[in-house]
Amino acid sequence: MVKGMIGRLAVAYAVATARHGQLSFPLHLRSALPFSTLPDGAGRKRIVFLGTPQVAALVLQDLLQAAAAPCSNFEVAAVVSRPSSRQWLERERQAAATAGTAAAPSAIPSSQPGTSPEDPPHDGVTAQQQQQQQLRQQQKQQPHLVLGRLPNWARHGPSEVEKLASSSGMPSERILCPLSAKEPDFLEAMYRLRPDLAITVAYGGMLPQAFLDIPRYGTLNIHPSLLPRYRGPAPVARALQDGCTVSGVSLVFTVLKCDAGPVLEQQKVPIDPDIQAPELMVHMFRLGSQMLLRQLPGLLSGAVTAADAAVQDDAAVSYAPKVVKQDGVLDFRLPARRCHDQVRAMAGWPGTKASLLVEDRATGVLQPIEVKVLRTRVVAPDLASPHQATTSASAVATATATAGAGFAGSSAPPSPLPPGTSAQCLYTSAGELLVPCGDGNMLSILEVARRRAGNTASGSPGCPPRSFLTAKDFMDGLGKRRLFLPLPDPASA
Repeated sequence: MVKGMIGRLAVAYAVATARHGQLSFPLHLRSALPFSTLPDGAGRKRIVFLGTPQVAALVLQDLLQAAAAPCSNFEVAAVVSRPSSRQWLERERQAAATAGTAAAPSAIPSSQPGTSPEDPPHDGVTAQQQQQQQLRQQQKQQPHLVLGRLPNWARHGPSEVEKLASSSGMPSERILCPLSAKEPDFLEAMYRLRPDLAITVAYGGMLPQAFLDIPRYGTLNIHPSLLPRYRGPAPVARALQDGCTVSGVSLVFTVLKCDAGPVLEQQKVPIDPDIQAPELMVHMFRLGSQMLLRQLPGLLSGAVTAADAAVQDDAAVSYAPKVVKQDGVLDFRLPARRCHDQVRAMAGWPGTKASLLVEDRATGVLQPIEVKVLRTRVVAPDLASPHQATTSASAVATATATAGAGFAGSSAPPSPLPPGTSAQCLYTSAGELLVPCGDGNMLSILEVARRRAGNTASGSPGCPPRSFLTAKDFMDGLGKRRLFLPLPDPASA
């Protein structure tokens, strides 16, 4: 009772503050306020779903199907997702208009052509950087405006969760995309809805205590790790990057501290040595969806509560920090297994990129190229291309020795190499592109990304062009010219 009263007071305070002109309301949330007039649905429990990417849409689809079953005692009463950049830009113009400021291009970001974050840079500054600088200056001048966190600039359209909710027939006023879950209008809409349970799946935003106090039975999250290991925003990528052979899925009650709530259920998941992050995430969230549907009857009846969940061991906590673009840079000084795990972990976004040097046959000049590596495998030197015809075992051994001398301090005499290179990559008659790594093993590059769309070998004429090239396709495109690894940058050593 005390907890619910605190939550209501927090919401009331936020709303009262906003109504006195200290905060600006997003107009698209005001239509959500008629939640207070919704009937109780003949005892059907109300669930609020919060999620954003495709894996969250998979769980929402299962939840909507379960809610539509004849014997179901719950409904998905509202769906909450992160906003797109277009929604965010419109929101800021509304905020400026509410505060009585002129929505001039110099003060408010514009979505007109020529000002998109993806436009070419002007004087070395991109449009996105200009908008960020403008917003920082605007917030200094008008601190009463709530600008919130910057959105995902790459996504201009609705999220996968938002699209699924719309296509399933959910009324638009029940699909909310607040920039922050702290917004007074959003909190008031949730309070008037009176949800029994909130479910979060890769939502992408922190939830304040004022929100957590609203659902009658709490907020439950599907987290793709065996908590308390890999708390944080990137548990799947970090587990793969660390070479884990076993991970899992946790159903955890959400508390204010990140992923630190009591765990209701866990299930272990063995990790295939070649599976990549997008595939593993789909598998884990499908498993988490099954766990959620299995626990829902007890949760919605009140028979299962946070008191029945296991408290996490703080001594065993590890953190999975957010993936950044720099995580996708391959360093062949590392062991081949580490490089392979990095390719698996960073698949999708940001991907992994390797810097190589390609030799001009006529002049011998080395030209730098950047390759986006999609799939790899680890090859021991004595197993490299067992049915090769043109590359001898001695050549593989020489390249491996060169890699060891260049990366690991080996005393093996390196073969002659062009200046500015540390090792030579090998291309075998079996179609393998082998890159020597710091531990003496080879990384076989199986697939690389295409630089641009075009006609490639794609099976039948009716198939669309592939988005990738095999190692053979890639080397054929280079005319089978020799590839080398550049000398490492001393600053990165």
